[in-house]
Amino acid sequence: MARLSHSCAMAIGSKSAQYKLRRGTRDDLPQLTTLLERYYAEWEVTQRDPPERIAKYLDQPAPFGFVLAEERGNLIGCVLLRPLQSIASAGECKRLYVVPEHRGEGFASLLMDFVEGFATERLDWIYLDTGPNFTAAQSLYSSRGYEPCERYNDNPQATCFFRKRLS
Repeated sequence: MARLSHSCAMAIGSKSAQYKLRRGTRDDLPQLTTLLERYYAEWEVTQRDPPERIAKYLDQPAPFGFVLAEERGNLIGCVLLRPLQSIASAGECKRLYVVPEHRGEGFASLLMDFVEGFATERLDWIYLDTGPNFTAAQSLYSSRGYEPCERYNDNPQATCFFRKRLS
């Protein structure tokens, strides 16, 4: 069974930074809401989650909910795994985001590792979508074994749809 929290020391350039990957809790709601607002603004996301929906995601049982990357008490990245009601034994990754000052350091891959590892025993598939301007995300997903699939949702900004078999 995957761990619920994973603490690491990561060398970044000439400095050493402490970070933690963990499932989000209700205590994270204020900081997570602020982080998601940065994501929405940077990428001009139109389908936004209000704080009450974010809180519901934080209350979901494993493997669902938010996984957070934290450095010295500050959230620097996140990803959400939520149930995909339209497809049996599947989840959907949403809101993969790393703050600009920490991009290129591997946090997006670490967040996806955490989600996939934790979901492997519980789900058969993970689906995700992205827009045409998310080229780095598309490359990341392809390198992780996600394959293009048919549209599975009504996200108006998404043009690229992927899935990955976990079992």
